[in-house]
Amino acid sequence: MLDETLYNTPEILKLLTPEQIDTDRFFGQSHFMGSPNVFGGQVLGQSLYAASKTVANRRPHSLHSLFILPGNHQLPITFEVERVRDGGSFSTRRVVAVQEGRRIFVMSASFQDHEEGLTHQKPMPVNADPESLQSSLQAWKERAAVKKHPFLPVPVDFRADGNGDMYASPSRAPYKQVWTRSPLALSDDPLVHETLFAYVSDYGLLWTSLQPHGIVMGDPRLQIASLDHTIWFHRPMRMDDWLLFSMESPNASGGRGLNFAYVYDRHGALVATVAQEGLIRLRDKAKKG
Repeated sequence: MLDETLYNTPEILKLLTPEQIDTDRFFGQSHFMGSPNVFGGQVLGQSLYAASKTVANRRPHSLHSLFILPGNHQLPITFEVERVRDGGSFSTRRVVAVQEGRRIFVMSASFQDHEEGLTHQKPMPVNADPESLQSSLQAWKERAAVKKHPFLPVPVDFRADGNGDMYASPSRAPYKQVWTRSPLALSDDPLVHETLFAYVSDYGLLWTSLQPHGIVMGDPRLQIASLDHTIWFHRPMRMDDWLLFSMESPNASGGRGLNFAYVYDRHGALVATVAQEGLIRLRDKAKKG
């Protein structure tokens, strides 16, 4: 039986559909993720939704975004879409997310007609069957209770293969594998799956660059924030079937960590590639109080 206290899938699906208030303007709300700042995956998904609603009969194949300022989760966000180009097979859109007259996020997205062509892919790595793994969510809820922190539900299940849990503490190599899937059946609308994927793609990716250093979520010395985020959509996907995020961090330097995720469906098809660089600034002293 589904433990509904662990998930907020309907809430997030609604959140990822900002209201269209003009031809190229959308109005979205935010939600609390444990920080006063807007969760990066939220604004990614909402921006992709807004851009997609201005393109007819083409699916996104890439998006490239920059997080400019922290957003306030207590305030709404306006999404302004610029129709940069509509060509014979590609469309380009630019989205600016605004709060109180300030630009907090910008994204460029490209859309393409369905097209057949040459094909190859990076092979799926050896992995565990997701059905054989324990969900991470119950452990997160129990950990929150021990620390007397509120548990915040999530829209998808997470199942870590090996040491993939972002709360784990030992120093280890900058690689991890995490399976994810919506606990609820979703509609066949591709946009539902694409926007939820964008939302989920910001979960735990940046933490991969901390693994070699034995630093985990909640370390008081750490200042962490997404700086940029790119997604390439390779093949159709469904968020209500298992997807494997195979993550790696090839570099950390200058207070920044670079991370990649190669995302496969359960049949081994590479459905997307995600890249993110983020701030991983380690303060000399922990804050007091």
